[in-house]
This record gives sequence, C-alpha cells and structure tokens, in this order.
Amino acid sequence: MADGKAGRSRRWVVAALIVFLFGAADRHFAEPQAHATGRVPSISLSASEVLRIARSLGSGDPYDSVAKVVLQQASESSLHMTAFEESRFFIYAVGDTAGQATNAQSPNTPGSAPRIMRRVIILKPSVFVVDDEVIDAAPRRPIDWWFEPANTAEAIGRINNESGWKVSCETLYPQRTNAPGERAHGENPRVESTEVFSLDNSGKARFLHFLEVRPAASRNPRTRSELTTVHGQWKLKLWTEDRIVRLTLPPPDQGAGEIAVSTADGKPLLANQPLAAGILPHGPEGVRLMEQWDADYQGKRPPAWDIGKPADELQKAVSEGKIHPCRAVDLCCGSGTDAIYLARKGFQVTALDIAPTALSLGERKARAAGVSAAWLLANVLAPPNLVPFDFIYDRGCYHVVRDQNLNAYLDTLRHLSRPGTQFLLLAARADEEGPNRNRSGVTEEELRFDLLPLFDIEWLRQIRLESNEPGIGPPGWAALLRRSSKP
Repeated sequence: MADGKAGRSRRWVVAALIVFLFGAADRHFAEPQAHATGRVPSISLSASEVLRIARSLGSGDPYDSVAKVVLQQASESSLHMTAFEESRFFIYAVGDTAGQATNAQSPNTPGSAPRIMRRVIILKPSVFVVDDEVIDAAPRRPIDWWFEPANTAEAIGRINNESGWKVSCETLYPQRTNAPGERAHGENPRVESTEVFSLDNSGKARFLHFLEVRPAASRNPRTRSELTTVHGQWKLKLWTEDRIVRLTLPPPDQGAGEIAVSTADGKPLLANQPLAAGILPHGPEGVRLMEQWDADYQGKRPPAWDIGKPADELQKAVSEGKIHPCRAVDLCCGSGTDAIYLARKGFQVTALDIAPTALSLGERKARAAGVSAAWLLANVLAPPNLVPFDFIYDRGCYHVVRDQNLNAYLDTLRHLSRPGTQFLLLAARADEEGPNRNRSGVTEEELRFDLLPLFDIEWLRQIRLESNEPGIGPPGWAALLRRSSKP
C-alpha cells in the first residue's frame, strides 16, 4: 500500500485542527484547497503526544500546555476549543474546526473542507478515549485515520514503544474497515492506517479508539472495553485496573454525553452526570471549586434557593402574558424547577448550570414531569456558543457572579440575546436597614448602570426573594428587560 500511495505524505492532514493533543510537531497542516482538489481528508493521532500528556498529569493545570501544543500547529483560526472539564477522575475536551453554534447546525457546502470534531476523555492517569466525527459535503468520500509514532519510536501495528513506555491503540469503531496499510511520512517510521467511507448519504463518518499508556515492563492486565449502541448513542464501558467507567457518547455534534465512575467492585465514585458543554474551571483550583459548587446539591437538604416550586415572579410574568412560549435559556438553573415549569408552558428550554449533580436532578425531574429540555453543564461566565434566545431567565446568578467577573456575565447576555430578547432577572437587593437585610446584593443604581447599556427596562420593582428557610426572604429585585438595538 505504501508503494501504491507514495503521495500520502503530501495529503491534506487535519491533525492540528483537532483539539487537545494530537499531531507531530514537524507535520504540514491544513492546505486550504485540499478538499476542492480531491485529496482525501485525513485524521491522525500522535502516540508521543498521548504519552507526553499522560506523564504530565498531576503536575498542574493541563489546559494551557495541551492547548498551546495544538494551537501552535494549527493554521490561523482553524481550531476552536468548545469544551473542557477536569475532575479528580477524568479530563474531557472537545475541539471543532467549524466553531458553529451548537444548536444551529448547518451543513458544509460542496468544495469546502470537512468539519471535524474530536472528543477526548482522559481517564486519569493513563487511559484515553478518542471520538472523531467527520462531517463532509461529499458522501462516501474516503477518509484516512492514522496512528503515528515518534521518529525514534519502535512501532508494531497499533503498539508504540517509546522511552520505556508503551502506548497501545485499539479501534472500537468502525468495526469493519478497509484493510489496514502503512505509509511513510518524512523520516517517520511506517504506521498503520484505517481507511473508511461514510456509511450512508449523510456525509458523516465516525471513529472511536481507546489508548492506554503503560510502562513497557508492566505485567498488569490491560484495560478492557465493551461498546454497544442504544437509541443512536454509543455506550462504552471500560474496566481499568481499579475502576469501571461508563460513558454515554452521542455524536459530538449532537451533545456532550455522560460519565459514571465506580470502583472495580462496583462502589460508586462518581454518579452518572453530564459531560461539559463549554469551558469549565480547571487545574487544581478549578477542580476544587467545581467540587465545592456541586456539594450544594449532594447533601440531604437542598440549598436555600432551591424552593421546590417555580418562582412566583416567573409564574406571574407567564400567566399575565408578559412572556410568551419561545426559545428560552435558564442561567444557573440549579435542579431545574423553573426550567421544567417553562417547558410545561410550551417553551423550548435550554437549562445551564455549573453543578453536574444539579443538572442530573433536573433531568430526572423533567422525565418524571413528561417534558424535555436541553441540560448543559457550562460556566455562565464562559458559555458554549449558542444561537441567541428569545427569552433569558436568571434567578440568583447575576448578583453572585457580579463581583467575580461582571464583564464576562455581560458578554454572556450579549451573546445569548438579540434585539427584542426579553430578560427576566431576579436578584438580591442591597438593603442595610430592612428585616433580613442583605449587604451582598446590588443597588438600583448598580443594576441600571450594569444593564442599561444593553437592555431597556420594561419594569423594575422591589420583592422578597423566596427561600426554603423559615422567616422572611431576603430583599430582592424583579426586573423585566428587553434587549435594545444598541451594539
């Protein structure tokens, strides 16, 4: 195959367009005319980069180092990191060459480069799951997937030996491919290849691999895997040396999926939870903060703001016809009571929160109520790229994040709205004198100063925020605003 396809070394290679870790430093990337001139789209995975990242885990924040490696190799504006999450058990990252809004998919046009999404899950410390999706305007066009060793490594099929370490790569999907082959690239050793066609006229192809990094002399059992398909989603179960990991993996362009982790004997370590839809806090401090925020929903008693019923002000605005069914987003939705209320009233709801346990609770409650919503694990200060909504709802988020990063919050409002978008805000009110006074809220002057550059105020009034704690609720504001035509 190498003799018959000597030109492969000049093919358009998209490894550097793929998020997180992949592509050797001396490759040539992303020739803009490759698709139009008939060259076969290629995807590669560098064993050396997998090894480098596995050996560096635990030494600080992994985001900057891995992102820098990819960005230095990618052509300008070709790479978009769309999701990143880190916990004690795993790292999750998604890259997208299109950078399109996640709820507004648009097909590629003939002659354009294919859209490529890569989802990577690192099961700490040494197991990598790599899920690649190619969306191409040319159905049944061949696509190459390459596993690439280092220049100095010894490669035997899908096993790479380097510096006393072994990196193995197993193809889980497609299970039926064209015959593997080899190619030479510059001074690199020959490497195994998989070449497949899109399976139907959808113009989509998908690859799933898992890799394991082990000392070359290790005699411990290798990780085992089991892949099934349920309702169009992959269910991947992995048995590592000491853990069982369950992954739900929809196509990367259709959602983030879910993860659950248990000990080898089945004791839960991480209850089933959604994976990130955006960039979350990461590194040691980020992991600590994520665990702190999620802990509010793991106790026997819900947090004070989780009142177990829709907010009175939201119900009033809907029942009085101030807000009509439309596309809506609930910022910092918590366990989803208000989002479920909106869905029951005919709204098309996207619910966003940074606490995975809260989202899992919300999704279960929605199923029990017979309604659906899009539940997104995301940071309100760095949300995923979404198409602007008709209605934004915020109960209790603005006054909390205002002191952390007001500009980022205002940017979120700007990106999620368009002229005419309505915004219902329930926020804590600064009150030095009244009962149950609140010094951490905002004044009327602050609220107007923050929001009037972007919104017009339809009405603003003083309220008492509802709480599940006894006594009078803390002082608050209720405001209905409308996005102006201001830039």
